[in-house]
Amino acid sequence: MLLLTVVYGILSVITWSAFFYKVRDLARDWRNRELQLLCLSIATFAAPFVLASPHVYMGIDRILGVPNIATLIIYICVAVCVTGFIALLVSWSSAQGKLRLRHWIGVGYSLATLVVMTVFFFLGNVDGVEHPVDFDVTFETVPYISIFLLSYQLLFTTSMVMLIVLCRRYATAVDRPWLRRGLLTVALGAWFGLGYGVPKVANMVWDLFATSPLHDVSSIAAPLSASVSAMLFSIGFTMPGWGAGASRLKDLAATYRAYKRLYPLWHDLAAAFPELVLFKPNDRQGPRSTRALLSRPRIEIREGRMILRPRDSHEADTLQDLDLLVARQRVEIRDAQLRLRPYFTESVVQEARDLARRRKLTPDDVEAAVEAAQMSVALRSHTTGALVPATAPHLHAPTAVDPAEEVSWLVKVAVAYKTSPVVADITERFTGAATGVAAS
Repeated sequence: MLLLTVVYGILSVITWSAFFYKVRDLARDWRNRELQLLCLSIATFAAPFVLASPHVYMGIDRILGVPNIATLIIYICVAVCVTGFIALLVSWSSAQGKLRLRHWIGVGYSLATLVVMTVFFFLGNVDGVEHPVDFDVTFETVPYISIFLLSYQLLFTTSMVMLIVLCRRYATAVDRPWLRRGLLTVALGAWFGLGYGVPKVANMVWDLFATSPLHDVSSIAAPLSASVSAMLFSIGFTMPGWGAGASRLKDLAATYRAYKRLYPLWHDLAAAFPELVLFKPNDRQGPRSTRALLSRPRIEIREGRMILRPRDSHEADTLQDLDLLVARQRVEIRDAQLRLRPYFTESVVQEARDLARRRKLTPDDVEAAVEAAQMSVALRSHTTGALVPATAPHLHAPTAVDPAEEVSWLVKVAVAYKTSPVVADITERFTGAATGVAAS
């Protein structure tokens, strides 16, 4: 009994957390029927884990004055829940939200089951000691109660099979990754739900002909399987919401890391070619300052045109400009590379590559160090006014033209520019030679 109390307590927290997570969405769109249905389904699946706790179960019986009445309440909640889940999935698949014949059949079957359960529970005799853990095993052969139990368990098992079929079918049709993962998680939960329904039905049928050896499985293992099922349902049905948010947060963090890593290289190039820069670098605040990042002008993309709208206040409100700032860094670094091209030499490329290979860097790290060293030497030569014969060596570039992959490559170059001993060595070696040329 203690084990079930602990398990049901944990599952109550998980399932009610899922309920309140979706209620927040319902509060913003309270007329959304699908959200109403989802919240009802989660609530009626969460409630039994509170009600089925043995102490709560017996307290309900004492308050209502009907022995084992908590079982009827719990089973009705679960029946409403699984019916709601099925109706929700079928509704998602229906064009224009129209109710179809299969909706009415499913709802009719569920309503008929609820009526049968209620009528036969009160027709049967469950007086005596409360049985919060082993009600099914104790009363499954009692007249009328056997019909009550069998009708509930058949509805539950049928609903689990339908959930598996529908979720797997829709998971192959949707193009939203988190929705697909959520549907597959619900399908997995339905398999654990069968771990509850099938032993219950098998135990009852077996007892009709002989003493079933599945009593412990029906009383202990089956409820634990249902507990896992409830947890997976709570995760799966809310996953499209919080999963998309987690992806956005992950993308935001990755974009901010890219901004910070590109900043040293971009800052030096922006100082050398300020006319290329849309947003002027702020020398007083480095890339680690979120305030500096947010105090940039707000950009809106409207009708395919980029419109710069400076705000009256220097205080910004969101991080929505991060993607734009990184895109500008990418463009401005490449533009500055073109300006520095007259200062590129084959000797810098060759020596940087040889030195990087001697340090046993990976091929990509070698090319990143070479490109960073070439820019570092060229930038120093441009700053000092040195004239270097141009041989315009070919620099490594990723084969893909995807902007995100180009940003990833430039991040490697920027990290090498700031931290690589190869870049520092080559810059020091060639700066003196370039300075000598300028002095002569």
